[in-house]
Amino acid sequence: MLDSQSINLLNVAPAVKAAFHRLLGVDVGAPGSANGPGIAFGATVAAAEYGVGPLRKTVLTCSRTPISIADDAAVAQYGGVQVYDFPAGLLLFLGAVIDGALTGYASLIDTFDGDVALGTVTATTGATLIGTEADLMQSVALAQAVAEVAVADAVTVAAALTESGARHLDGTGTAKGMFLNFVIDDNAAHGAGTAFFTGTISFAWMMLGDK
Repeated sequence: MLDSQSINLLNVAPAVKAAFHRLLGVDVGAPGSANGPGIAFGATVAAAEYGVGPLRKTVLTCSRTPISIADDAAVAQYGGVQVYDFPAGLLLFLGAVIDGALTGYASLIDTFDGDVALGTVTATTGATLIGTEADLMQSVALAQAVAEVAVADAVTVAAALTESGARHLDGTGTAKGMFLNFVIDDNAAHGAGTAFFTGTISFAWMMLGDK
């Protein structure tokens, strides 16, 4: 089936690609523009973009994406990294799936526990991921690490009253970014270091307009 991503892979002139996009009802602008996809953030993150009309699906592939983990002594270890830039505008975020693993470092115990979330800011001090640290995907427990590798599989949970995981986020003044955030349960042996995430982050979204 011919979709927006398949069109982008065709070895034809840009004008021909644009014509195919119009046939699908896709007004594809430059990455980061009002009618375009967002932009993968960082050298270790690659984006595949799919979409028809205003509805988009983005799949980020992270290849040992480094995450600086800080040590809040006797509280927790935490850190995050930006992985995506959305275009400016009113963002309707529909939900996400994380499928990957977090690899620890020497000053984490081999069987560490923790949580993962997606937010519009990076994780800050504290033992939980809350507020804008987790406004794209709520905090979800990691599987307990084995030999310092913890499986990070998570999905967006629908709100109890609306039965929807969708969120309206105002990026009309400043475009929103996506941050992959982690918190590690405290242990006396834990310290600061660099962890690595390998896996995919898939999410669906719509850009409703800008002002």
